[in-house]
Amino acid sequence: MLFTIGIETPTNKNEAYGIAVPVLFTEKYACVSAADTLEEIPTQATDAIHSILEMMFEGGDDISQLQDKGYKHYQSLEEFNYCDTWLLLDVDISPYQGKRQRINISLPEYLIKRIDSRVASNPIYKDRSHFLAIASQKELRQ
Repeated sequence: MLFTIGIETPTNKNEAYGIAVPVLFTEKYACVSAADTLEEIPTQATDAIHSILEMMFEGGDDISQLQDKGYKHYQSLEEFNYCDTWLLLDVDISPYQGKRQRINISLPEYLIKRIDSRVASNPIYKDRSHFLAIASQKELRQ
């Protein structure tokens, strides 16, 4: 899943970069972190996302309902006006979506070839199953 990450740039050498993940701000949770350098931001943000998702999963929250609204939406909210930079971070949330189940499906050969071609040419997809899971999630959100 792509997460919009808000960054607060430090104003002096003794401060860290502030990190916020707005889609994971709920009544029960707030996903924040910090990084000493720009290079550490993706790692720190990913760790914070995994921590919150784990708490949400253990708390019985429906993670499949998460929908990141993008930086234009979040930067318009007063609670995130301290964020002066925005970035997108791709994080695999499948471990928090429940146990995997094997199913048997039938698809036309041309469709399987197109799926396999897309998976081979796009590194965001791990395999055919991952592609089908993402496509299903997109279709079911509509």
